[in-house]
Order: sequence, then C-alpha cells, then structure tokens
Amino acid sequence: MSHNNRENVHGNPGIDLTRLHENIYFVQKDIRSVYKDVFQEAVDKYNEKQKWNDRKIQDYYDKIRKDTKTHEQRELVVAIGEGKDDPKYREAKKEALQEYAKAFQGRNPNLAVYNMVLHDDEANPHLHINYVPNFESSRGLTRRVGMDRALQQQGIKGKGMELIANWRQLETAYIESLAKEHIPEFERANVGSHKYMKVRQYKEYAEVKSTVEKQIHEKEVQVEMFNDRIKHGGRKVEELQIVKQQMERDVVDTYKELKTVKRQVKKEEETLELINQRYIELEKKVQQKQGEYGRTMDHLPNEEVCIPFLHKEVVTEVQDKLFGKADITKKQTKNYVLSPQQYQEVTKQVNAAVIIKKDYKRLRQTDFVQENESLREHAKHYRSQNNELKQEKSQLQKKVGTLNAEISLLQAHIRDLQANIKVFVSTNEKSL
Repeated sequence: MSHNNRENVHGNPGIDLTRLHENIYFVQKDIRSVYKDVFQEAVDKYNEKQKWNDRKIQDYYDKIRKDTKTHEQRELVVAIGEGKDDPKYREAKKEALQEYAKAFQGRNPNLAVYNMVLHDDEANPHLHINYVPNFESSRGLTRRVGMDRALQQQGIKGKGMELIANWRQLETAYIESLAKEHIPEFERANVGSHKYMKVRQYKEYAEVKSTVEKQIHEKEVQVEMFNDRIKHGGRKVEELQIVKQQMERDVVDTYKELKTVKRQVKKEEETLELINQRYIELEKKVQQKQGEYGRTMDHLPNEEVCIPFLHKEVVTEVQDKLFGKADITKKQTKNYVLSPQQYQEVTKQVNAAVIIKKDYKRLRQTDFVQENESLREHAKHYRSQNNELKQEKSQLQKKVGTLNAEISLLQAHIRDLQANIKVFVSTNEKSL
C-alpha cells in the first residue's frame, strides 16, 4: 500500500519523480476503519447472541487476516494499452480511467473501496483499486467477507472462476466503452484482462495466452484441491472444538453435582454423629439405672423368706367376780413381737420394695429402651444412606477424571490437526 500511495518511491526506477504531482488519489482510508464501517454492526449483533465468550468476535479484521481461506482485501489494476503507445493518447487514457474510477463503487456496491489511486508517474497511466468484498448472510454474521457471494448478490452469474470471468467481462465492456469515447481508434484485445491493445499487439500475445491459460488452469486446480483440504481440516478442528467445549461444560456440571453430594455427605455425617452422641447418653443412663437397681436388689432376698420374730403378742384379760378371785385369761393376738434388729431388717426390705416400685413406674413412663431401639434404627438408616452417598461421590470423582483425560486427548488431537494444516499450507504455498 505504501507503493500505491507513493509513501516510499525509493527502489522503483519506473517512477518519474517529476510527475508525482500528476497522480490522483481518489480514496485513502485505513482498512480497519472500512472493516468497522462495513461489519461492526453485524459483529455487535452476532456477539449479543453468543453465550460463550470464546465464540465472540473481538476484532473481525484480525480474524479474517489470520484466516488462510479468506482474503481480507483484493486489488484491481486497470490500464488502457501500454507505455509504448503514442504519448498523444496519455491524457485521453487518464480521463477514461478517471471516469471508470468515479463510477466503480456505484457499479460495485459490495466491493467496499478503501484505497484508489491513479498513477500517472510511470510509463502508462493505470488505476490501483483496493477493496473489501462483502455480502449479506442469513446465518451467523449477517455481513461477511467473500468475493463470490459479493459478486453473486450484485447479480453476476456463475460460480468460481466462471463468476470472476463474467464480472471481468462486464468491467471490461465498461472500460472499453469509456476508452472508445476518448480514443475511437483503439480496439480491445481479447486477453482476458482490463488492458486495451491495438490489433497488431494482440498477435504478439496470442501464443503466450494459450500457454499461460493452461498454467493458470493447472494452478487453479491445485489451489481448489488445496482449499478443499484446508476447509476439511478447518471443519474437523471446529467439530473437535465444539466437542471439547461440551465436555468442559460436562466437567463443570459434574463438579457442581459432586459438590452437592459432598455437602449431603457432610450433613448426613453430622446427623449420624448427633444420633451416636444421644445413643451414648442413653446407654450411660441405662447403665446408671441398672447400677441403682442392682444396689436396691442387694437388700432383697433371692427367695421367699419367713421373717423371724420373738413371739406372738399375748393379751391378758382380767374378769372380776363378786365372790372369790378374778379370772385371769391370756390370749395370743395376730400381731408379732420383733426385736430391734429384726425390725431394721424388715424396714430395709420394705424400703427397697418401695424404691423398685417407684423406679418401675418411672421407667414405664420414660421407656429408655424404646428410645434406644429407635435411635439404633435411625443410626442404621443414616449409615446406609451415608454409604450410598459416598459411593456416588466416588463415581462422580471417577467421571471427572475420565472427562479431564478425554479433554486432554482432544486438545492434543486438535493441536496435531492444526500443526498438520500449517505444514500442508506451507508446503503447498511453496509448490504454488
């Protein structure tokens, strides 16, 4: 571009420095600004629809420039005749080229011109037109870079080289009409370019044309095969990238599930710990009551006993008489006479029986045994549930490990594909 804009004229002996002022600069824009004007609205709309940041387009110009399948810009050189033509036609050629330049953008709305200059400081006046071909798309990015679709949407028929040839034919016909307006005696030579030659000049190039066309066709076939292989490799890389992204999302989801299971395991373990503590407390209470019961039982005989006594109680009855002595009668009652030691022993046994009766009534109301059994069942249930959660946790950890291993393999495969594509591109570029 520095050559076209004459920013650096050194090293080009074909430039006549005394005619630099004769050059005409129609358009001089930075290509990035043109990309922004043409594509930024479509890029913004595209990015708004993307959920993943890695799918968003940060800089569309950089993206296309790095794309080996797409040219970020194209250049068209337009000239009439050759430098050895009669100098009297120079000004007429220049006027025809100026008309062509001014009408180019209007005739080609899908070819956004960012640099257009007419060089009149070399042997023959000629135009340099640099443009960005673009077209509307109904899927994804609504405006994209692409020569074929750009021309097709302008109404040009055909595809591939036929499409380009048809477009060149239209442009050639237009520049021919302008050339004839300014230089009636000039005739177009059928050389498939935008140049115009005298009939005598055509004979010199006819033989060369056939050879060059064959070489061009061979190179075009090679380029087409090369592009097909590049596209196939690119699609494969894109498919693997999609699989990799899905697996990465699966890993994230599995990690979340694993985190939830870990929380459940922790909660169940805390509940189980509380049950165990309550179980231990009840065991202690039961043991304590068993000790008290044992001590009470120590005061009771193991078999039925007959309580010893001194003798039965005797009551003396005196019955007075009118005459003689009174009658004295002794009778035994149902009461028993105990010694102090015997009384104490009986008292201990009675007190022990009273204590046992009270504890029995209280135990019937509290029912430690029933609560203890219930706690055992709860503990058994929570242990079972805890084991199931631990098994699920182990399975999830294995799944995460497997997914990470598969992602690593995919990444290695993608790197290999990208390396192979680069080698293939480099090899074919050298051969071409």
